[in-house]
Amino acid sequence: MYTAVDMPKKQSPKAPLIQKNKKMSVLKSSLSIANTSGDSTWPNSLKDYVERSFAACSTSARKRLEKQLNQIISSAVKNKKLNSINWTIRPLPKACDLEPQPVLSVKRTSVSAGIIDTSDNFDSEERKERRLHRFQKEAEAEAARKEAESSSTMPIPQPPNTADVHNWDADTIVGTCTRLEKSYFRLTSAPDPSQVRPLSVLRNTLELLKRKWVEDNNYTYICSQFKSMRQDLTVQRITNSFTVEVYETHARVALETNDLGEYNQCQTQLKQLYAMGLPGHAMEFLAYRILYFLYTRNKGDINAAMAAMLPSEKQEQAVQHALSVRAAMAAGNYHRFFMLYLATPNMGGYLIDKFIDRERCASLQRMCKAFRPRLSVAVIAKDLAFTKVDDCIKFLAELNIAISQDESPSVDMKLAYPHAVAAMQIYEKVDIKGQIY
Repeated sequence: MYTAVDMPKKQSPKAPLIQKNKKMSVLKSSLSIANTSGDSTWPNSLKDYVERSFAACSTSARKRLEKQLNQIISSAVKNKKLNSINWTIRPLPKACDLEPQPVLSVKRTSVSAGIIDTSDNFDSEERKERRLHRFQKEAEAEAARKEAESSSTMPIPQPPNTADVHNWDADTIVGTCTRLEKSYFRLTSAPDPSQVRPLSVLRNTLELLKRKWVEDNNYTYICSQFKSMRQDLTVQRITNSFTVEVYETHARVALETNDLGEYNQCQTQLKQLYAMGLPGHAMEFLAYRILYFLYTRNKGDINAAMAAMLPSEKQEQAVQHALSVRAAMAAGNYHRFFMLYLATPNMGGYLIDKFIDRERCASLQRMCKAFRPRLSVAVIAKDLAFTKVDDCIKFLAELNIAISQDESPSVDMKLAYPHAVAAMQIYEKVDIKGQIY
């Protein structure tokens, strides 16, 4: 035990000797730098700066340090800034890039010097454990993330009707409801499969609604049922020829009942379905679009639709008729316009009915200028495409135009002109219930 205690006493004088030799080496290097700079009167701060530089430099980098110090001091002497530079805070040269060496502690000369202080070791071990625990958590989180990514890319099981479903994913549902009739309710949460009808049930529902529309003609009920069907198709992402048939049927019923709001919703969806290449009556509804734009007097949309048409589409009967109507209106040829009106294919007549009175008033203005002094009501009825003379008389009476009570009723065209002009002011604004995009 005594031998172990006396050992530090014998080694203690060696530490000052090592420090003294190191300092002498630094001073010698400093003097060599001083001689090259040509200035023997250095400030003490510069001497300390040189000593700190050599103390922080490794043996292998001493030559590079000497060059750098020589450049620094020579530049300071040349610019006469040797005494003005604050050498105490100036950064050391780049050659001093090594970490400072740990200072050797002098061993204690007492008996307690033989006792090892392990508090730092305990702190170090605790830090290592915390660091290891943190790395383990990060590794577990990374593994969980990779597992989630791999599970998200797993193939989703396909249902039996995937050919009818567009963009199938995990959120797509398949209905299980078997009721043919179901009123429309706006969804406020995720759809319940037990309240959604599958494709097979929806096919039977469509046939039922067609029969009920012919028999009962109750549009309020039919519209609610069709909207419910469209909702079931949407939540199940069913896009096929049956989807097109549902929207086409609802659009025709809406036209027949003058419901332009529902018609426009169906027409907008049909445009997207036709763009997907699904079979349907695309040319019929393209003609309806043109006639609707004529009703709204939207020349920009008409020109855009015509520019997008293929030459083969323009030769289709319904489309060709709609384009002829547009040309007659643009040229002011009311004779041609009313002839086309009486020969409108499909259900385009329901759309022309929306603006037929407007065109009759415009045509009546031209007739008042062309025919003087009087014109037979029968001739006016024929030119304005009235099927009955009584209907024409009613139309003229609503415009406050006087009609003679002779055997052959006639109209004074000069007196009728101001009333025809005043009537056109009614049609300056168009009441549009829903726009087509």
